[in-house]
Amino acid sequence: MPFRFIGGVALVLSLAACTHRPPSAVPESAGAHYSGALNAGTPLVTIVRDRNIKPLDPTSKTPLLDQAMAALAKSDPGGRWKGVTYSLSGGNVLSRDWLVQTPLVWGKSARAVGGDGHSDEIVKRIRSLIAGARQSVDITLLQPAPDGAFLYALREGIEALGRSGRTVSVRILIGQYPPNDSDAKKLMASLTDEIPSRGSRLSLYVAAMRSCTGGSDCSSFSWNHAKIVAVDGRVALVGGHNMYAADYLGEDPVFDLSMQLSGPAAADAMRFVDAMWNFVCGNAGKLSTVQVVSVLPGSAAPGSECKPSLAPAGGQSRGGIQVLAVGRLASGITPDFANQSDLARDLMLGAARRSIRIVQQDIGFTLGRPDTLYPESTLEKIADFLLLDGGEVYIVLSNLGAVGKAGNSYSNDVPLESVARKFFDVAQQRSKLDYDTLATLLCRRLHIAPLRFGPDVQWPDGKPIANHAKFWMVDERYFYIGSNNFYPVDLQEYGYIVDSRAAAATMIESYWTPLWRWSKSAAISGDDAPSCVLRQKPVRKSGERKSGN
Repeated sequence: MPFRFIGGVALVLSLAACTHRPPSAVPESAGAHYSGALNAGTPLVTIVRDRNIKPLDPTSKTPLLDQAMAALAKSDPGGRWKGVTYSLSGGNVLSRDWLVQTPLVWGKSARAVGGDGHSDEIVKRIRSLIAGARQSVDITLLQPAPDGAFLYALREGIEALGRSGRTVSVRILIGQYPPNDSDAKKLMASLTDEIPSRGSRLSLYVAAMRSCTGGSDCSSFSWNHAKIVAVDGRVALVGGHNMYAADYLGEDPVFDLSMQLSGPAAADAMRFVDAMWNFVCGNAGKLSTVQVVSVLPGSAAPGSECKPSLAPAGGQSRGGIQVLAVGRLASGITPDFANQSDLARDLMLGAARRSIRIVQQDIGFTLGRPDTLYPESTLEKIADFLLLDGGEVYIVLSNLGAVGKAGNSYSNDVPLESVARKFFDVAQQRSKLDYDTLATLLCRRLHIAPLRFGPDVQWPDGKPIANHAKFWMVDERYFYIGSNNFYPVDLQEYGYIVDSRAAAATMIESYWTPLWRWSKSAAISGDDAPSCVLRQKPVRKSGERKSGN
């Protein structure tokens, strides 16, 4: 999650440290302190215990995603969020070009990457998806508003719809974080100045929202962080990509992942977006953190009409791939627990038997905090897996101090060594192994490295390489691509968990293998590492706590 206004965001998040911790940030040992009714801030460990959610069984004849769907339903006793923050569908299709990774420069020198053309594919894809809509388009983003070639792609796609004569509704929703809010009217003006005034049947709605700002009604700080382009409930592009031209399309590009699918999971994405628009339409004009502006067919000037529902009733089956769509609504949208994305991740990682692969910006979160916040429940699942016999965990993170060309931060300033020490601490608490025995085990099986794409350790101007992908894979079969970071912050998120050996093989061949080939030379633990930081016991000052505890 990049933040351009680091100082202001840090101040807000330091205040957020006084509110509830995100659901993944509470360890199993503290779960009993949170017993009671389920709500938006209920820790995952408490939900698992109080709702009697059992670990998934990879040896069962019941497919793993079916098991996960049933477990997620237990976290939502009334079934209110089924089909919104968790939905299982078959019949999905991944076309030949379903995986979108930018920049696609594996093996190149940093100087050879240059500043033009390396990521044009995603811009063309966004434009094509919008222009091809027959009924509806949903786009969700994080501020700042799209610029450069991304803005032109939106403009050209929307202009094509305006000139097509088709009756199409387009919604664009931007999550806005303090201290500076997005300007919905300004974005609307930049998108519509070329739409013909006569003959257009296009309805366009632009919203900027923040669902919670630490008030008495919601004790957190939440805004949209999901990145979705969904069309007609039939096709969706989902992942981590922001529409920041300077960060993604020029020199020193940020590394990121998204995926495109066709089928019922695309309609699932639009139902998730409906939940956010329901909040927006219900609070426009009431909350200063919610803006809506609209342009309707025949209107002489922008208005304030809002469209809370756009998703089709169902999604058309097109193929045979099973997808578990998972989201989180964070705080402010509903008082219910609706953070099934976090729970699904813990369940799936807890079912690993051979390998876990993780690619993230960071694992820990420090902005505005006196300590480092970790996803405690998630790390406990990974630690338990490491303590089994034979499994391997690979983790690739962004480089310390990474900042995009637009000034957005892609580093939480948590050193890799601190992450490795945190894993050691969690594993030590969950085992009876002495220090040397545990260090030997983790130095062999816990592989942690910063991202490398070629022979160079940084860009030619000396800037660290930035990673913004949110990806994990279990046992070379199940994988997630979306917007949900491992590090715990309370935002709206969305992504897909895919069950496909063929698609997983594509991920490994075209993404993971080159990524690890180049990154492993900088590893700080695991048997690929030149040396392991865990072999030397840390020197702790008297009374010092272990990291993150």
